[in-house]
Amino acid sequence: MAFSRRRFIGHGAAVMAAAGTQLGLVSRAAHAGPGDEYRALVCVLLAGGADSYNMLVPYDSDGYADYSAIRSDLALPRDQLIELPGNGSRRFALHPALAPLAAHYGAGDLALVTNVGTLVEPTDPDAVAQGSARLPLGLFSHADQIAQWQTSLPDLRSGSGVGGRLADLVAAGRGVAPISMNISLSGTNVFQTGATVSSYSVDADEGVRQVAGYDPQDPDSALFTSALDALLAAPYADPFRASYATQLRQAIDAGRSFRDALAAAPPLATAFQADPFSSSLAQIARIISVRDQLDAGCQTFFVTFGGWDHHDDVLENQAAMLPALAAGLDSLQRALVELGVADRVTTFTISDFGRTLTSNGKGSDHGWGGHQLVLGGSVAGGALYGEYPELVADNPLDVGRGRYIPTTSVDEFYADLALWFGVAEADLPLVLPNLSRFRSAGGGPPLGLMV
Repeated sequence: MAFSRRRFIGHGAAVMAAAGTQLGLVSRAAHAGPGDEYRALVCVLLAGGADSYNMLVPYDSDGYADYSAIRSDLALPRDQLIELPGNGSRRFALHPALAPLAAHYGAGDLALVTNVGTLVEPTDPDAVAQGSARLPLGLFSHADQIAQWQTSLPDLRSGSGVGGRLADLVAAGRGVAPISMNISLSGTNVFQTGATVSSYSVDADEGVRQVAGYDPQDPDSALFTSALDALLAAPYADPFRASYATQLRQAIDAGRSFRDALAAAPPLATAFQADPFSSSLAQIARIISVRDQLDAGCQTFFVTFGGWDHHDDVLENQAAMLPALAAGLDSLQRALVELGVADRVTTFTISDFGRTLTSNGKGSDHGWGGHQLVLGGSVAGGALYGEYPELVADNPLDVGRGRYIPTTSVDEFYADLALWFGVAEADLPLVLPNLSRFRSAGGGPPLGLMV
């Protein structure tokens, strides 16, 4: 088979995509220096808008009565809920399918951030009612809100995400590495996209994807492999072609190094279920186990668990899906304990929005504020953060059908995580440009979520 330079360029575009590589592969990435401590963030996107008011439920008599009244046919039976420990007058419980996570809450490794969502600025209910409030673009829209949760820029459309800007900042002071510190189990995403650092895509089952037909160890691939090697090594006067060949060469070499590291990963004693979500988290645990071989001083991971847009059959759908969420998160945390890095990795959920507290007769519809899980050994767990609103029809936060204005912004949520990750207070605006609308500079962690 003859290979021309023109064919090389066309084939290279295809194999770059097949290999799941991006420019972040050859960008500046994080190396651990002497005395540095590994840190990782695992972002779990519950795509579709999870009905989190049935994930975290008021349990005290008055609170449950209000919940039951406003949720009507969507209310869970009180005697099935998993009560969380607490001594306050307001008590709370988890959905019964989240039972594996209750132990982490009791152990102080799990916290819940309540009524958190996208906000342009602190938002007064009266201003919303009068139409004078500055609101997030495309409020209640899947596409807009899922993007804003990843960018934390609610009043503009941006291709830069929180994890990407975080990686840009970390990378700026460190050396060049062949593999991005941002690793995705769900393909390209906005959260991990920065100006200089992008994401490295990995499959849950197959691991690092290879360039189709390129395998120096396979005699049947020898012709193609040697031809591609020759094209990559050829001198190119055109700077675009020369740069393209260099990047493809680096992508192939980085992929081989990544695969070799994963192949040598010690088996984990912790068992994971075989569903796609747990398989993705198992792969994350494997990658973390070879962080030294990958020369990774810090990392972010991104995984999508979709299917939460429950306009119909909320109770049945959550009963079917929440066990996989709980089992996956539980297994990941136990694997991190096994690896000795439970206090260096923090896992958190995000979702498009909360959902309406009132029923549409079959399920719930697009809402605004909701609740998110944060799990890890450095989490100040066993507590709720933010303000869990009173679930009553005349709550001033309600902009209609139990859509509550968030009382904690996405920016504040991320600020606690960024500071724990190692971002200096003075650099927070580089990661979270919108944060100054919610707190004064030097104010410390807005929520006190991390220890």
